[in-house]
Amino acid sequence: MRFPPNCRILPFLLGTLFAVPIAAGEESELVFSLRSFEGEYRSRDIPGGVETTPSVGTIYRIMADGSGLTKVAQPGKDANAPGFSADGKWIYYQSNVTGHSQIYRCRPDGSEVVNITAGEPVGKSWQDSFGFTLSRDGSQLLYTVHDGSSGRVVLAEPDGTKPRLLFPDFGYTYMGALSPKGDQIVLSGPARGYRLLIASLPDGKPLELTPDHPESFAPQFTPDGKTIVFIRRDGDVYRVGTDGKNLRRLTEGNRYVEFRLSEQDKHGSTDGPHVSPDGERITYVSRKEGTPNVYVMNIDSSGQRQVTFRKSPCGRVRWSPDGKQLAFVSFEGKYPQLFVVDAAGGEPKRLTDLPGAVHFLNWKP
Repeated sequence: MRFPPNCRILPFLLGTLFAVPIAAGEESELVFSLRSFEGEYRSRDIPGGVETTPSVGTIYRIMADGSGLTKVAQPGKDANAPGFSADGKWIYYQSNVTGHSQIYRCRPDGSEVVNITAGEPVGKSWQDSFGFTLSRDGSQLLYTVHDGSSGRVVLAEPDGTKPRLLFPDFGYTYMGALSPKGDQIVLSGPARGYRLLIASLPDGKPLELTPDHPESFAPQFTPDGKTIVFIRRDGDVYRVGTDGKNLRRLTEGNRYVEFRLSEQDKHGSTDGPHVSPDGERITYVSRKEGTPNVYVMNIDSSGQRQVTFRKSPCGRVRWSPDGKQLAFVSFEGKYPQLFVVDAAGGEPKRLTDLPGAVHFLNWKP
């Protein structure tokens, strides 16, 4: 199976789906994708794209206590990178069931499935669409389109209507995230050596945010919209003001950038940190003790502590909407499964025991 090159955007973008506190007594819920494949999962870069082991993807919902496992979508080919809408009334995901990657949405019970990037919404050459994120209020949808060799970001209504290319003449950009107010965008990509770019919407010119720091990935805004948190190729977590000032390295020696499904998963996918809903803490994965495990620190880098002490690799860590729990995946034998753990620490609770790899996850706002 082939995918567009440089597709490490996907896990990062879902990490930027904003969460808001849930009402007292309301149960927390997650959505996740399960990837099933034969043998050992393999991926490698090839000219013009990425070659991967063929897989079948399924989208599930589950409560944070492990109850209520529900199959949402199984289109027959890959289905991946799910996330809830801001109001929780829709689940978005992507699938290559048409032969090209497209973005879909459906109701949480799996009904009303719609391909919201069907056809050629921004031009005939842009046939693949993937890597979506929603604005905090749910009024804007941001995603990447690809023509087989290059990509651009697109801004649209949440139902996919009124799409328009952003910065069409700027070069290959992706890894986009919207500010909490929806008035700025931060992105990365080959166009500037993966230096972070920031622009005001709707028509501002992209400006380099990290001119002296190429290979910067998975940027996300803090809830106050004043700071960008990201990782670099060295595997450490950084932050910088949206004005380009006060660039700071927050960790040392993490050595973790990509989540991999096996030792033969050579392409991997970027697995960035995640800012807590109150903007005061960051959760991230580090290999400083050998095995990738979950850590938490304050936004100023103080108070760094290890939360999980698993002997098998962890990844995909995400804050719950109330900031009290962390969801993540960790290998149980051949496949990673879904876990939750108190952000304060303790024994993780395993939520799934499925014949496939839990690959992406997100909480319901």
